[in-house]
Amino acid sequence: MTHRALLTLTATAAMALAFSGCASTAENMRAQGYGPDYSQGYGDGCDSGKKAGGSMFDQFKKNVNKYDHNHKYKEGWDDGYKECRSEEKQMLKSIENSQRDQAIRDSGKYKY
Repeated sequence: MTHRALLTLTATAAMALAFSGCASTAENMRAQGYGPDYSQGYGDGCDSGKKAGGSMFDQFKKNVNKYDHNHKYKEGWDDGYKECRSEEKQMLKSIENSQRDQAIRDSGKYKY
């Protein structure tokens, strides 16, 4: 497998994980005993955090009324936002580094 194909596969896998992360996390949280308000807040905050972290595929999501009046939703939203924003930024940085490394390797192959 070429380096370019490997890079494409890695980026595709990372994007697939980004799509599936929060929904399954919220479901898993409910299964582990987290309440529905915290879990919903976490999922909404995670979507919002991914968007803030640079995702082109997620959207900002916040139930403002619940955020203002429901402590568990607010706590979940804040936690989800921080965690997923950080993960998204880290994933994008990793992809950028891989692309940079690949460009450096490619530049050595085509010297005239």
